[in-house]
Amino acid sequence: MMFKSGFAAVMGVGVGLLCCSALAAAAGDSRDGVRNSITARLDATRYNPGKIGSAILVPVRDQTGITLTISGVPSETSRPIHLYSYLFEGSCEGGESGMKYALTKNVLAQSVNDPEAIGAFQGPVRISQRVPVSFDRLRSTPFAISVRLAPADGNHEIFCGDIPR
Repeated sequence: MMFKSGFAAVMGVGVGLLCCSALAAAAGDSRDGVRNSITARLDATRYNPGKIGSAILVPVRDQTGITLTISGVPSETSRPIHLYSYLFEGSCEGGESGMKYALTKNVLAQSVNDPEAIGAFQGPVRISQRVPVSFDRLRSTPFAISVRLAPADGNHEIFCGDIPR
C-alpha cells in the first residue's frame, strides 16, 4: 500500500512539473515572436538520483525572476529544507566558471503542496529569487543554474541546468 501511495505521489509531482513546464513553454512566446519566459530543465546530480526539476525565468524590469521547482532532496537533508542556488556563466558540463550570482536572499524552500506552510519538510518544493541580470543577457550568453544543499548538509550540488538560449 505504501508503494502505491509513494508511486502516485512521484507520478503526481512528475506530471505537475511537466504541466508547469508545458504551461511555461506555451507562455514563452508572445504574439510578436519575442520570448517572455525561459524554462530550463534541472538535472539531478549523483547526490540526488531519480529527482527532477525545472527553472522558469521571466523578465522583471532590468532583472530576471527565477523560480526553481524540484521533486525532492536527499533523505538525509536537514529539515526544513534550505536550498542555495547560483547562476554562473558557462554550462553544467564545463563546470562553474565565469561571473557568479548567488541566489541566496531566500533559501527556505516552500512546499508546492502546502504553500502556506512555513518551510518545506519534503518534496516537491519551490524557491523563487531575482537576479540582477537582464533577461536579454541570459538569452544571449551561456548561463547555467546550480542548486546546492545548505553548508550544514554538505553543500553538495544536487541539480544543475543549462539555460536555453
